[in-house]
Amino acid sequence: MCVSDPLAELNRLQERDLELDHIREDQSHIPVELGQARVQFKELENQLGGLQDQLREVRMAYHKADLELQDLKGKYGKAKQAQSQAQSAKEQTQYGEQMRQLEDRIEEIEGNDKKNIVGEILPLMQQMDELEKEIEGVRARQEEARARLEELETANRQRVEDLEATYQSKKADRDQLAATIPAPVVKEYESIRKARKGTGLAKMAKTSNGYRCTACNVQLPMHVAQQIHQAQKVVRCPSCGRILWKGE
Repeated sequence: MCVSDPLAELNRLQERDLELDHIREDQSHIPVELGQARVQFKELENQLGGLQDQLREVRMAYHKADLELQDLKGKYGKAKQAQSQAQSAKEQTQYGEQMRQLEDRIEEIEGNDKKNIVGEILPLMQQMDELEKEIEGVRARQEEARARLEELETANRQRVEDLEATYQSKKADRDQLAATIPAPVVKEYESIRKARKGTGLAKMAKTSNGYRCTACNVQLPMHVAQQIHQAQKVVRCPSCGRILWKGE
């Protein structure tokens, strides 16, 4: 099918192409609420990971101190037994000094309420309790955030699918319109549109002293304007390269 003004039809084709572009942009757009939910979930995930790392470090410190404490107590027991079996006062004194040093270190780790020594073990146990409670709280918030995020992700997938159905329907109409325009014109238009990332056709507008391209706003030479009015061939803007149309 041939049309009397292929550029008028090409203008309609471009309108549909721009509409299709807009649909694609909408598909790629992330809703604000979904973006915020993703950020919130990621922050909670990072917070949880950081707390778990801290808990692992504190547990390692606790187990290290506990192992040292058990080792010291074992040595203290052996020194006490050896002192009781000592054959001389000197040996008893030596074992007594060893026991005193062991007791000092045991108190540093285990603490001594009577001497008001907190020790190393109790603060580590308190840290573990606090971290475990904090982790439990963050996990609860994370589960709430996960449920909300999944809900929003599902809604967004449906939104994208609905837009895709609209896109395909409009694309079919667009392709039917394109089939009514001479193929070389459509091919040239599509090539320019791709290079210009959007538009391949521009209207020519009258100014006080001539004509201009409405796409790049450059003043057109008079002979170019005359060729466009004659509409005997496809004329492109000398500046931006778009196909120029005189309008309806």
